[in-house]
Amino acid sequence: MSWRLRVVFSLAIVIVLTVGIVAQEGDTYAEEYDLYQKAQQEKNVTQRTALIIEFIQKYKESQLNPNVAYLYSQYLDGLRQKGQWAQLAAASEKYLRYRPTDKAAAAAATEAYQQLGQPGKLVEFGTRVYNQSPNAGSAYLVAKAYKSMGDTANFEKWAQRTLKHAPNNAEMLVELVNSAWALQDLEKAAAYAKKALASLEKSEDPQLNQAKAFAYRAIGENAYISADFRTARMNFEKAAQLDPMVGFSHLRLGYCYWRANKVDQAILSFARAVAVKGSSAKEARRELYNLLRQRQGSTANATKIIQAAKQELGITD
Repeated sequence: MSWRLRVVFSLAIVIVLTVGIVAQEGDTYAEEYDLYQKAQQEKNVTQRTALIIEFIQKYKESQLNPNVAYLYSQYLDGLRQKGQWAQLAAASEKYLRYRPTDKAAAAAATEAYQQLGQPGKLVEFGTRVYNQSPNAGSAYLVAKAYKSMGDTANFEKWAQRTLKHAPNNAEMLVELVNSAWALQDLEKAAAYAKKALASLEKSEDPQLNQAKAFAYRAIGENAYISADFRTARMNFEKAAQLDPMVGFSHLRLGYCYWRANKVDQAILSFARAVAVKGSSAKEARRELYNLLRQRQGSTANATKIIQAAKQELGITD
């Protein structure tokens, strides 16, 4: 997997798996909890799914949403395992009509329509939902559908619609960073990255560190290509601190330190890029050897330096 794509999982909704839930304040919470429990305890699959749909129809917002989503995802998994693709598509759509941003249902619908040879069906469904009630959730669903189809132009169109309704949607902003970078539009990628960071930096959740690091890499790369090596170094340093297992950050830092005549730091950065392996390792090893020849007259210490970098990063062979 490309290091640029190591971001989406950092923004995924954490599904609550616990059965016991502590009651919280809210005018309808007791009613919501009773209906949830009823669905959870129902043995008949058809009746259970009907209760879940009743819940999401009745309660547009609920603290129990993650728990209800988990119950329904179990139902969807059963259809997937049986290869009942038409039923899976219909069941996913039913849920997405009321919870268009649910990741499990969206993934199930995407897979179902791909298996049925009808990937455009999810786009049609999401567009209908959006036209009936334009909002961030339905725009998000269509954007993700186009993303799964590899339709970059329409993905960006619907991602922008999502941001029109929810300007701080960090996941969509990060997706746009990735899309722009893949097209080598680094200026646009950096602009989206700055917006994404404005949203992401509000949270101290360590699960978001990879997404933050990705945004810093985008800003750093745009600066690096523009020969603004000071800005590039600052952003790649932040990226490497947040997600040290991405070799590209260390590779770029090696070049930045080298240009600033900080040769010892450049050597260490190239060694770290080699240590984490990945697509940057070959180039980093070449530059590490070049620097060692210039600085020490030989590459005799290369293995020792790389091993020290592995220990620093907690890498065990």
